[in-house]
Amino acid sequence: MNTENLEKSLIKDKYFARTEKWDWLTKEMIHVFDSKSPRVITMDPWPQIVYLDAIGDKTVKEYIHDFSKKYRKNQIPEELADTILDMLSGLVKEEKIIELSDIPITLDESLKNPMSKDGEIDVIGAWKGTYTYDLPDEYETKKVQEVEFTVRIDKVVGRKFWGTVEDNLETGGTPGKGEITGKYTDEEVQFDKNMPILAVIDENKNHRIDDTKKHPTILYRGVFSKSKQRITGSWTFKKKKLFWKGLIPVRYSLGNGTFTMKKEDD
Repeated sequence: MNTENLEKSLIKDKYFARTEKWDWLTKEMIHVFDSKSPRVITMDPWPQIVYLDAIGDKTVKEYIHDFSKKYRKNQIPEELADTILDMLSGLVKEEKIIELSDIPITLDESLKNPMSKDGEIDVIGAWKGTYTYDLPDEYETKKVQEVEFTVRIDKVVGRKFWGTVEDNLETGGTPGKGEITGKYTDEEVQFDKNMPILAVIDENKNHRIDDTKKHPTILYRGVFSKSKQRITGSWTFKKKKLFWKGLIPVRYSLGNGTFTMKKEDD
């Protein structure tokens, strides 16, 4: 392991600790709740490891040397120290979710463990959420960046469910009350969204409404948070359009994006 940059680093003798509450999003991924802005942060595996290890009891140098012991002596990555330094720098300076100190840090009790315990799945009821479009830059407008919606699930049989959905028109949603049908496992959820009125974004960045046609079916796929009170995932049009690239038929989605929805209190 090359420690040249570590020895030169201004933070090598600093203690480091996380500063924001966190929870498990899936079995492998956490999300961090930024108290300074309305956002939830997810991370790649490397910075996530560093964040979970940031409990204030070791200096950066001690941590890196202890981390290297997880490898066999002849298999320690040459760039290990530089990689961890880069991860820490991003979490401290850019994300601002880890703090540095000259002395050991006593981690607040609220930061030691995930925010929620394993919850039980109960999909019946109201879920409020937002969805966003993955659009080319020329179509991006404030009106279509984040659309609010409400899902109400009123029937469950086994692991299948049925309900209704309404978009908030003031945030750029599709008109009318739609229907949803879906299913879930212990970890994942998917459902079809069928709206009664066609709404598309035209070349002038405006919503074009055609109440003589139904909106194409949209497929939502997501994962439960650990508490089972939040679902995060992506959406796409279920039917794909066919075009020919030379002699090869290619299908592409009419649109896609991301969504999140949270269970409302009864």
